[in-house]
Amino acid sequence: MTATHSDAAQAKPRRTRQTPSVRRQDLLAVTVSCLARLGPRGATGRAICREAGVSHGLLRHYFRNPDNLLLETYEQLCEQLLVWMTDAVAASGDDPWAQLRGLFEAVFAAEWSSADLIAAWMAFWQLARSREDFAEVSESFNLRQRALLQSVVGRLPQGPATPPLADAVAVISAVMDGLWIELFLSQARTPADRCVALCEATARRLFAG
Repeated sequence: MTATHSDAAQAKPRRTRQTPSVRRQDLLAVTVSCLARLGPRGATGRAICREAGVSHGLLRHYFRNPDNLLLETYEQLCEQLLVWMTDAVAASGDDPWAQLRGLFEAVFAAEWSSADLIAAWMAFWQLARSREDFAEVSESFNLRQRALLQSVVGRLPQGPATPPLADAVAVISAVMDGLWIELFLSQARTPADRCVALCEATARRLFAG
């Protein structure tokens, strides 16, 4: 029996329209991918539109200033990472050591340690050295990240050789950043679980009784 046109139309799957939040996240992901591959100079609005298969008008619909898309992407990623880390700490119970491990695991989770994302983040660091608007976003993120880390580390038991809290936070932050880049360079050499363990070992050395 031959199917009618009406039957065929009913059998054809309908295309589901993406919600604005999903579409925006897709565009952010494409921007990160372009930035990782092409660098700040190559990741233009035109290149991002071509990669995403959308018009420049759509960028204007989802972003305040499509001509400064990299800055908005950086702002959004900073906010998302802070929420991700804060939620991880909150979900780890009341023990500060468990909270600290939860924070480390959040930083080195697959969602935040992909090669594209780390490469894009390093490009943002480079932009923060040459542009005031990126520097302001970077400074705000660093202050809020350290405040979160300090709120956890400040509850750890301190020994006679424990350094001042600000110094301990600076050391732990530096180890996290360094191992994050190490993970980008070679996940086989230093896998994520090893990075978490090394961060935790650093903290335990600093707060040894």
